[in-house]
Amino acid sequence: MYALLDALHRQQLEQYEEQEIYELDYHNPVVRDSEVLLINLGAEYLGLKRTVDLALACHARIVSLVLWDPENVVSIPCGGHWPRPYRSISLEQAVMEFQARNMDLFYMRITQDENGNRLIRLDFRYQAA
Repeated sequence: MYALLDALHRQQLEQYEEQEIYELDYHNPVVRDSEVLLINLGAEYLGLKRTVDLALACHARIVSLVLWDPENVVSIPCGGHWPRPYRSISLEQAVMEFQARNMDLFYMRITQDENGNRLIRLDFRYQAA
């Protein structure tokens, strides 16, 4: 699972390398203006509404979000990286919440590791009202 998350993170960095990137730390969620905001397995701890609020406060044009697929048989592995408890966020919930705040989905990918754990990457673009 960690290898899969690392691979997705590298893809995000490569895709947006020409733009100012800020990675939100869910342990200490601080707002910082950026062009691109990365939130990887953080929405599950912050909650979806707070995650969207933080994304809008960062004035990011693009938000790249990685979610733990709630259909996974196992929960997010704890350890040094992730605390417990966390909230499951479905693909549909995430898309609806971001779209309700003028952010349209333009990229989606569901990837799976050798153990069958799936991660969902969703990239949203802010649409001025």
